[in-house]
Order: sequence, then structure tokens, then C-alpha cells
Amino acid sequence: MKNKLKYLICILAFLLLTACGGVVKTDMNFDDSFAGSRVMTYTISNSDYTSYVQKDFATVAETLKALCPEDIEITSVTQDDSNIVAVFTINFSSKDDYEKKVGNILKAVGSDIEPKVTLLRSNTAFAKGVAFQENFGTEDLLKWMSDGIINNDYITSSYEVYIFSTSQVSLNIAGEEYEKDANMSIIDVNTTKYLPINGVEFNTVINKDGSIDRSIAIDIPNTSYDQAKDDIDKFMVERSGEVGTGTWSEANNSHIFTVEGKALSVEDCKKMTEKFTGKSLDAKTGSDAKDNQASEETQVESESEKSTEESTEAASDSSDAVDKRHLFSKNYTLNEYINLEDYISNYNNAVSFDYYVNPENNYEGTITDGTGYSFTVSRSAMSGDSKTLLYSGYSSTFDIKLDVNILPNVSKYKHIVEITPTGKIKRNITVVFSESFNENDAKSLEEKLKSVLSNSKIKLDKVSLNGKDLEVEISSSGTMDEDAKMWEETTGYSRSISSLDIDKKGYFVTKQEISFMDDFNPEIFTSGNVDSYEYIVKNVGKPVDRGLYIDGSFENAEAKFKGNDFIVKGENVMMSNYTAPFFVSVRTNFNIYIIFAAVAFIFILIIAVLLLILFKKSKRNNNDAPVTEAPVNTTSNTVSIKKDEAKLNDEAKPNDKVFCSNCGQENNAGDKFCSSCGKEIL
Repeated sequence: MKNKLKYLICILAFLLLTACGGVVKTDMNFDDSFAGSRVMTYTISNSDYTSYVQKDFATVAETLKALCPEDIEITSVTQDDSNIVAVFTINFSSKDDYEKKVGNILKAVGSDIEPKVTLLRSNTAFAKGVAFQENFGTEDLLKWMSDGIINNDYITSSYEVYIFSTSQVSLNIAGEEYEKDANMSIIDVNTTKYLPINGVEFNTVINKDGSIDRSIAIDIPNTSYDQAKDDIDKFMVERSGEVGTGTWSEANNSHIFTVEGKALSVEDCKKMTEKFTGKSLDAKTGSDAKDNQASEETQVESESEKSTEESTEAASDSSDAVDKRHLFSKNYTLNEYINLEDYISNYNNAVSFDYYVNPENNYEGTITDGTGYSFTVSRSAMSGDSKTLLYSGYSSTFDIKLDVNILPNVSKYKHIVEITPTGKIKRNITVVFSESFNENDAKSLEEKLKSVLSNSKIKLDKVSLNGKDLEVEISSSGTMDEDAKMWEETTGYSRSISSLDIDKKGYFVTKQEISFMDDFNPEIFTSGNVDSYEYIVKNVGKPVDRGLYIDGSFENAEAKFKGNDFIVKGENVMMSNYTAPFFVSVRTNFNIYIIFAAVAFIFILIIAVLLLILFKKSKRNNNDAPVTEAPVNTTSNTVSIKKDEAKLNDEAKPNDKVFCSNCGQENNAGDKFCSSCGKEIL
């Protein structure tokens, strides 16, 4: 082993060669399963080595031994009369294993190259042959060797360029030789014959009930179609039919073959896609998705299966977090790995690919092509029924990961704002959704809203399903800061530019100047189209000057002052285009007059009640005054009354008192003569 290391050092020292330099020969050999080896042979002449090595063999040997990555095997080091030859080998069991080991070696030398290996053994209507390509070379894999010699000053800097002066490549796949000692630093071998196509187009629509409309079209120029009509017709027939229908059309000097399916289940959409791509799919089916809705997901189980296998499944969102920005939407995760290798038709090993979607939904996520380039998707809903282009790329594979918000239909949006004299903001919002929620959807939405609003000052007043219409009422009350905070935390939409300034606050202020900016984003309900839109700020008085307020008008919605109210009203309004209203107004506070009137009324009422009580009391006292006794020998009527009274009293108290029948004087029971007139008591 020591001898080998010495010779290895010799090889590395030979990098100092004068004008010839080191020669690297790469032999790539693997079978149908991509199990094989990469043998890298480095050769340098004895004369070059002895001329430019500046360190002894032992020192160089120990250095190289320490630097050699573990994924590279030093197979042999030999010397003859002319040259020193070192052989390095990378053994691998699969494409994944090969890329992993190469990645480890590149990281060890500080390279930022992400290894990408492409193998295409095509036998389609558009390509026939073999293409093998890598994005790294043997010099990259042996950089640890050259860096070690240079960094340790084993050669002079003037000879660094001769370390790897010549590279040759041979390629053998499953016993068949595709290249022999070709002068190239990176393996790029292509024996394929192509029949060019213009591109492939996907159009994907997720419906409100979770079903999928999909069409896939391939555009073939007439020049290609005419060369192999029968072969192309046969090939495309084999790529359609199980799910969806395939049809031919002609446009713009092209033949276009389209496979289309309507209201497909996740499983049927997967079948149609795998039939077209020609790739085997490992199907797994579920029913839950983000926010408990169905979803479609296409996953690659391993890197080696990206070119040969993919799986489509309906999967649930494992996160407990609610999508606050789209509380009323049906939220889906759409993950697809679209492999178009069977449609490669050029030496770039790439396909022009367009991905269209329904414009009336929101889309966020990433699309990563076969080169590793990732494109960020962020598209808000817009009006219109026609398809919209979400992504356009040029590669062989496309890894699509999207969050899709299926927006509900809103027939009515009414938002009433009241600003109290003390500066509180009261909101009452009524939204009517049409043909977007069934009974189960409504129950699920109500539970979700209650959960989201449980720790908020925002109140859910009503969730009512009437036929196909779902009515939701929400209200809140608080200061400007409280209002902004509660809605921002609940919806996730910033309220940073919301403001309310009142020059004088209080119920006893007669006039108030109000400056109000209401950055309330209605996209929480929908960012799509609203049939009837109404936003009202009640009792804010009159504008100070039309030049001092932005009216808040936006597409199909007009803002104006009407009476003492500020109103924004319109039909067929696109909520994503809303403009935050801002105005400066002066209002008269009639509350103070109402309060004074109420106080005066109560005061008058109290006085009236007191007078009534006094009057009744006076009348009762008059009725209770004593009657003066009549004189003796008065009229017979008086005597008669007295007699009657005496009789009554006598009857009431027969054993206590008696009265004189002559004068009416009261006497003790048993007296025979009146104590007043002396007459006999009868």
C-alpha cells in the first residue's frame, strides 16, 4: 500500500508537467438497473514528475492519503519506464447511489455543484436512441487531489494549468458501447434521432365540489407529423382512452392531439395523466385535504424513480393551522410531479411546457423543473372564465406544489361602519354566498369560524343556510388600535395604514372633524367577484373638501357622500382590486341635543308627577275634614240625621252609650234622663 501511495504521489506530482500535463480517462459502465462503476485513470509521464515535484514521496503520500474521500477507491498505482498511472474507482448500485456518492465527493472539495445525471433510452414517436448527460466532470471529482498538491506547495503555480490537460470519455451501457475515448471533460453522449414537437400544454381546473377538469394537449408541427404520421397516430392512441377522450385538431400549421376529462375524481385524473405521460404511478387514495377538503398529490418516492415512477394521491394537510387569509375558501393542496421524458424531441433533452389554470382561484406555491430551478407562484383571482397561464418552462420534469383557494360565489357583501363620538369603531358585516356551500360545508365553516374567533372580540352573529344561499353575519367593536389588531390577528391581512383621527372626542362635543382611513381587506371573504357590493360609514357628516379625501372607488364600485353617510357601492366588483377609503369630514353631533332634550323631558315629567301627587294629597285632605254639630232644635232633617246616627251608634254599641231623643246628647247606658236637656231618655 505504501508503494501505491508513493506512486500516487508521483502521479500528483506529474501535474507539474511542462507542456503535456496529466491525462484523465473516464470509463463509465453500468447495466440496465444503473449498477456499475466509474473508473478514472490518471496518467503522467516520469519525466514531468521528476522535473517538477518539490517534495519527497513520503510527504506527498501521507497528504493524499488524508485527503482522499471515502466514496473514491484507490484501485491501483503503477509505474513503468514511461509513465505513472493511478486508477480511481466509484462503485454504485443505482442512479440514486451514484448521485449520492458524487454529491459527497463534490461537497468534500467545497463545490456547489448539485449532481444531475440524465439517462434517456428513448423509443417513442419523437425520439429513438440513447442520451446520457452529467453536469460535472472527472476534474471536479479529483479536485481534492489537485488542491492538496497546490495548497501544500508541491508544485509551482505556473504549472497548475497542466494538472488536468486532457480528458477522454468512454461510455458503455448494458454491454453496448456508445462512446470510445471521446475528448470531453463532462460526459455528454447522445445517439438519439429526434422528430421535433412544439410543446405540451396542461390545463387544470379544480371545481368547487373538489372534482377536476383537465385537458392535456401536444402540439406537433406539420413538418414532423407528415414525416411519421402512422407512427405518431399509433403512439398517441396508446396514450389516451382509459379516462377522458382523445381528439385531433389542426391550427397554425400544427396537428394538435388533446386528451380531455371533465369532473374527474382524483383517481381518474391520475389515470388520465399517467396514461399520457407513459409513466407508472403508485396510486394511493384518500379523502381529506387542507381544511378537510379533498386534494390531489403526486409524489416521487425516491430520486431514482423520478424518471420512471410517480404516484398520485389524495392526502390530508397534517398541519393544524387554519388558513386565516382564506377562511371562506375551499383550500386544496395540489402536488404533481409531471414527467415528460417520453415527449423529449431535441438534443437539449427538454420539452416546452405550459401549465394553465382557472383564473378565478388563488394560487401560491413553487414549480421546480428538472434542472433544480424553482419558480415561485403567487397569483390572485381575476374575473373571467377562460384559462390563464400559471407557468411556462423548458425541461423534462416539473415538480408542482401549489396551495389552491377555490373561491366561493358571493352574491351580496354589505359592510356597515359606525364611528362613535368617543372614537370607537363598530362593524356589522353581512355576506351572502350563493351555490358554494352545502349543509355539511356550512356546519364545517361555522365550527371553523367559532374556533378562529373564540379568542377574539369579533363576534359570529349568524351562519344560516337557506336553500343554496349561505348568509354569514359578523360584528366587532373597539378603538382604532383594537379594531386593527383584532382583524389583523384573525385574518392575517395587514392593517398597517388604517387610521382614525377625531379633533374633539366626546358625547358633548357639537362638531367633530373626522379623518378616517379604513384599510380593511375584504379578501377574507373572497378575492373574486361580488354581485352586489356595499360599504357604508354611517353619520360622518359632510366632506371638508373633495380634494381632501380619496373616495375609495375601484373597478365597478363608486364612492360618494349621501346625506351624512359615506357609501361605496357597485355591482360585479372584483374584491382583489379594492381600494381602502380615506376621507376627511365634519359632522354635527346631534347626540348632545338629544341628551339635553331627554334630560329636559325627564325634568318636566318629574315636576308633573310631583304636582299630580300634591294635587291628589290636597284633595284627600279636604275630604277628610270634620263636620260641625247642628244646634238644638234645628230643622227636622238635621234632627233626623242625628237620630239616625245615634241609632246607628246605639246599634253598633248597645251596651256602652245611649242618645237623648230630644237633643241628641250622648249619655251613659242605663241613664234615664238626659244629662244635657233633662228630658227623659226614651
